[in-house]
Amino acid sequence: MDSYQKFISEKAKKKRDLLGKMFFPRQPVLLIDLEKQNFKKDIKDLLKGLSSIRLTTLVIGEKINLPNIDSVHWLPESSGPAAYSAADFVIVLDSNAEPILKKGCVPIAQLDGDGTVDYNPIAEKGNGFYFKNPTAWEIFAAIVRALETYKFPYDWENLITEVLKKKN
Repeated sequence: MDSYQKFISEKAKKKRDLLGKMFFPRQPVLLIDLEKQNFKKDIKDLLKGLSSIRLTTLVIGEKINLPNIDSVHWLPESSGPAAYSAADFVIVLDSNAEPILKKGCVPIAQLDGDGTVDYNPIAEKGNGFYFKNPTAWEIFAAIVRALETYKFPYDWENLITEVLKKKN
């Protein structure tokens, strides 16, 4: 088994461990860590948007007043390591993407020009999905690009290969 297949198998196991045995392992998981990111402003709008596309979303932090959304799972801060292990993508607002890459997650982050290369499926290069301004709409657009890439195993493998280079 090559390193990519091993990585995908381990990620699927971690998703099932965190979300339950019936969780389909090839379903993408997004992580929003409210404890580490200053993401107070547009979080409600973003979560409503994510619910419309039924993206499984893990949120670390205190639950905010929203209608119950089946695809959003609120977790205590103590679940952080398990959540990062299970997540495919992580939103990064207030720090660089390097620590996320080292955890084996694809960053959805603000373009900082320092080691951030927006994934280009035609060139088969890049290590994440980046936005210019941290608004709910730009973040949502980056998430949609990530989801579209996730649907294509060949492109996802190219992206994860770049991520794994940073992890090791």
